Amino acid sequence: MQIISFMAIKGGVGKTTMAFQLAKYLQSQGQKVLMLDLDAQKSLTGTFENQEFNFNGQPTIADILKKPNIGLIETDVQKNISIIPSTSNLEEVADQLASKPNKELLLFMWFVKNAKELNEKYNYVIIDLPPAWNLLTKNGVAVADKIISPMEPSRFGYESHTKVLQSVETLKEEVIDPMSGKSYITAKVFFLGNRIKHNTNSSREFLVALKNLKNVIGIIPEKELVNASMLEKKGIWEYATENDKLRDQAKFLQLLKNVFSKIQEQGEQ
Repeated sequence: MQIISFMAIKGGVGKTTMAFQLAKYLQSQGQKVLMLDLDAQKSLTGTFENQEFNFNGQPTIADILKKPNIGLIETDVQKNISIIPSTSNLEEVADQLASKPNKELLLFMWFVKNAKELNEKYNYVIIDLPPAWNLLTKNGVAVADKIISPMEPSRFGYESHTKVLQSVETLKEEVIDPMSGKSYITAKVFFLGNRIKHNTNSSREFLVALKNLKNVIGIIPEKELVNASMLEKKGIWEYATENDKLRDQAKFLQLLKNVFSKIQEQGEQ
């Protein structure tokens, strides 16, 4: 089982979109995926809601953080996809937990307790983190095997590369097993150039800057296909098939498949 956390220091860079689309890609491969929404904005949770179903009364990620010894509480939403949804008061819950011992490892404790069953049920766990460096993000980083951090073509987008690496490294130095002296943080960090436009100076400059970075896992251009599929809450390949766009968008779909395959393979255990 691989645990992949999607992390960004700011919003609007396609973090939730890429987490959802990766899950749908894995689903199409017959992989079993558990998704965790650690963002109080509930964007990932919302992608699985419809007029008939809205998670009311279902357990949420807050239940795990408040009681890490709880068992599996996911909700099955599609074939091979389950989710533990977010809740609108998640940030308040995080504030209440700020004084707890090992507060950065609450989710880690839950994974340890349920490791056997999780490994039997799922091939991948995909976690959508909030667009900030806070207690919720730290919990999602602590359990991850790999972190994918989308970056957009802007000055701040490039600067976020350093901020993400520094934040993860600082946490790695802080969260240490007192017995072994080793850090609980073992995730490898990879970056994803996202929403790249072919005809803007900012995108061209951004691509030049990315060439100087060693841990960029892929570059995804801006495509209306992505936005349209998210509006309908569907995977890109599913949407393209239904709207007769497989041939027109073949090059982009192959590029996206290559990026997702690389995410699977990097640091594979």
